[in-house]
Amino acid sequence: MNTTNQTFSKVTLSPQKVQEKADILENNLFKSISKQTDHAKMHIKINRANFPDPVINKGLLQLMPKFNIKPREYLHGLRDLMQKDIPESKQESFKTDLDLNDTEEIYFDDSNIVSRNFEAIASKKELEIIVRGIPAIKSINGEISKSFFDHKLSPGELLKGGAINFKEINKYPIINADKKLFYITHEKQGKQGVSFDGKIIPVEEAKPFAIHIGPGVEKREDSTNDLDEAGKSKGYFLHSQSTGVIILNRNEKGVINGIGISDKVEVKKLDYSTGNIGTQFTCPIHMKIGEICNDFKIRVNGKVEVAVIDGGEIITNNEAVIVNAQSGSAVMALKDIIIDYATHSKIISEHGTITINKGLIDCETSSKKVVFERGKGLITNNQIETENLSLSGLYFSGKNSIYFGNNLFVEKEELLTSRENLRAEKLKLSNTQEELTQKLHAELKRMATQTLAGQDLIKHMKPIIIATKTMDYEIIYKEMDAIQKRNNTKVVSNVRKLFETLEKIPQSIRSCNDSESTFNEKLNAVNQRMASMELTIEGFLRRAATLEIFCGISSDKNSKEGKKMLKPTLILESDDTEKKYIKVTGTYSSQNGFEFVQ
Repeated sequence: MNTTNQTFSKVTLSPQKVQEKADILENNLFKSISKQTDHAKMHIKINRANFPDPVINKGLLQLMPKFNIKPREYLHGLRDLMQKDIPESKQESFKTDLDLNDTEEIYFDDSNIVSRNFEAIASKKELEIIVRGIPAIKSINGEISKSFFDHKLSPGELLKGGAINFKEINKYPIINADKKLFYITHEKQGKQGVSFDGKIIPVEEAKPFAIHIGPGVEKREDSTNDLDEAGKSKGYFLHSQSTGVIILNRNEKGVINGIGISDKVEVKKLDYSTGNIGTQFTCPIHMKIGEICNDFKIRVNGKVEVAVIDGGEIITNNEAVIVNAQSGSAVMALKDIIIDYATHSKIISEHGTITINKGLIDCETSSKKVVFERGKGLITNNQIETENLSLSGLYFSGKNSIYFGNNLFVEKEELLTSRENLRAEKLKLSNTQEELTQKLHAELKRMATQTLAGQDLIKHMKPIIIATKTMDYEIIYKEMDAIQKRNNTKVVSNVRKLFETLEKIPQSIRSCNDSESTFNEKLNAVNQRMASMELTIEGFLRRAATLEIFCGISSDKNSKEGKKMLKPTLILESDDTEKKYIKVTGTYSSQNGFEFVQ
């Protein structure tokens, strides 16, 4: 909407001047109309105080035909309107339908013919003209109107060759069977309109939302919500048919165009072009990977199978099966680890067994149990921490260090220290309780002396003294409240604080007792594991090879904490022969300590 406002002197104009001013008005109005964005509505305002009526009429006669508005359709009504004597702050209007042109004759809504209309609204100082066409009704494409999971952090598209476009993925959405995934609306076709100058306003064809429904997903029409005008459902749900991870495909613009449910993801190669997996949110599924490249990290809840890990890192709350771990790699699993061959790597199983199939070179290995029982293999320059060790058929090269039960002794020492600290804390609480109880009795005597001055307060002291014997705090606080309302002295406040402090101490002592019971249970479990420790080594020492067995607390693990440096309990060294046969068995008991038989 625009207002044309130019100042002309209010004098009688010659026909030539009227024409000149009408040309100016027409030009200004045409420019302002051309800038309007609503094609179905023309809206202009003309200041009558600055433009005489003959100029306005002449200007509109020249302007309106450009927009397919014939003068005969509005001219008489407009002149009658402008000739009216309109009071200040009042308005008069004139409205008429415009004749149908060829375009409008083909536009109809059911049986009702619709057309443009012309409206003029006049006041003493202003003329407002509105020409209305028929607004177009835009088409509505089908779309995902609601998601029942966080799809913004879901996996990318699985590409040809097994690569996967993860790009900073931090979370794999997981879904149970028969759950809603998306609600997708159906497309709704729009309707053409007519512009204020009588032309068709086109609308695009409505398109359904294009999505490929993969395995584990089904489509269900929505029968619960309101139906559309044609009696059809407004959309449909995508439901999961199975429990697993939601795999989404996206187009080049990032729009979802495919969905499926999987219990496993297979990837040929993971590197920095694909991004890390599970660095913030643990991936919940089974992953099978061809190669994990240098510095790539993966963290999953499910089982991990990897052909080659080349300097990457794996963390899983399940099992890990590795063919080859190359220099700089790290594999950490909650359960078992099976590995063919590893070089310059860290291999840690928290609660499971590490099984070596072919060999280890320059590796750090830690697990409750480490096993090699498949014939010939090679062990070179390794550090192995374990409670149970079974190595047979191996060739030992370089210096290999075995820390037998190291973690158990560290854990036991920490538990004993924590238990002693807890007992000291409990003793401190008991002493504090005794001291505060004595102080309370003294303060109660002082408070009783003060209350004798007020006979109405004496009746509250006896219940407090009786309740103190059993520490019935409900009665104590009730009577203390009554005393404090009438005589809140410093002594009374001190007594109240002593009661409040003493009330908390028994619970703290009970918490200490509960924690001590927990420590005792853990110590019993550690002692049982220590009694089950076994070591069996059978193989060959190659020339210049050394095998050292450390028992107790590992020096390299605890020297920074001031632990005593340990010397090897048993050292096996090669001789001048090409290979020296060795066989060692070892056990531990609380009575005899470590015992080894060669």
